[in-house]
Amino acid sequence: MTYIRANGVILSVEMGGSGEPVVLLADIGEDLGSWAFQWRTLSISHFTIALDVRGSGRSDAPSEPYSMETMADDVVSIMDLTGVDGAHVIGHGMGGMIAQVVAADHPGRVNSIVTICTPARMTDEQRCVYSTLLRSAEEGMDPVAMSKFMTPWVFSAHFLEDERWRDNVISGRARRYSWISWEGVRGQFEAMSRYDATRHAGRIACPCLAICGKHDRLVPPPSVQELMEHVPRVRGVQLDGGHMLPLELLRSLAKEEMDFLDGVDG
Repeated sequence: MTYIRANGVILSVEMGGSGEPVVLLADIGEDLGSWAFQWRTLSISHFTIALDVRGSGRSDAPSEPYSMETMADDVVSIMDLTGVDGAHVIGHGMGGMIAQVVAADHPGRVNSIVTICTPARMTDEQRCVYSTLLRSAEEGMDPVAMSKFMTPWVFSAHFLEDERWRDNVISGRARRYSWISWEGVRGQFEAMSRYDATRHAGRIACPCLAICGKHDRLVPPPSVQELMEHVPRVRGVQLDGGHMLPLELLRSLAKEEMDFLDGVDG
């Protein structure tokens, strides 16, 4: 892991591989560890950068208000400092929102974007669930109890039928909840609350792949369809999973990503 001062904050970054650059951006409250399996696959044929945006993982969590535009500037700053002129940008949830802003505001820097379980705007489910999670954290709820609350929202019921997966996911999220910056998550949540893709999605000139989970309770497929209606060069794919596709359906997701990137790269 590398720490880079970019756009006024210190950000944690994982880099590796060779080929056309790819930038990975995680969802609200997640960190670059959520890309662990995707990163290994992508880095076989791409120079891959997994980034903890401000407020995430081991990156700084400044107290001032966050915005999607600021977090997009963080991404471009990292690209500048690592010598990347143009990249494919893959974002999950909130990361997909950031990817859209990068593509709209810095069109010459983005070869394509892949959004995973990303809505046009924060869904009612996201607003309710994440506000409850934040309130629980601020009231000092036990991390295991918080993880048990969140897990059925981010993974499909089918995935959680396997007790081993369910127990591993709950314990893993609880460990992260014990050290996560909740002030950072609060900043991300407020930035998401103000986000509306219809303001800029029409300016996204690069190819876009919008992937959704058929059983996603946080971002139901119609929310992704609404996003697609505003992006000019977009193709949609639905996978048979929940919100955490990078962990739940890693092989299917990686195949869709690689096929798309290969098509863009020619």
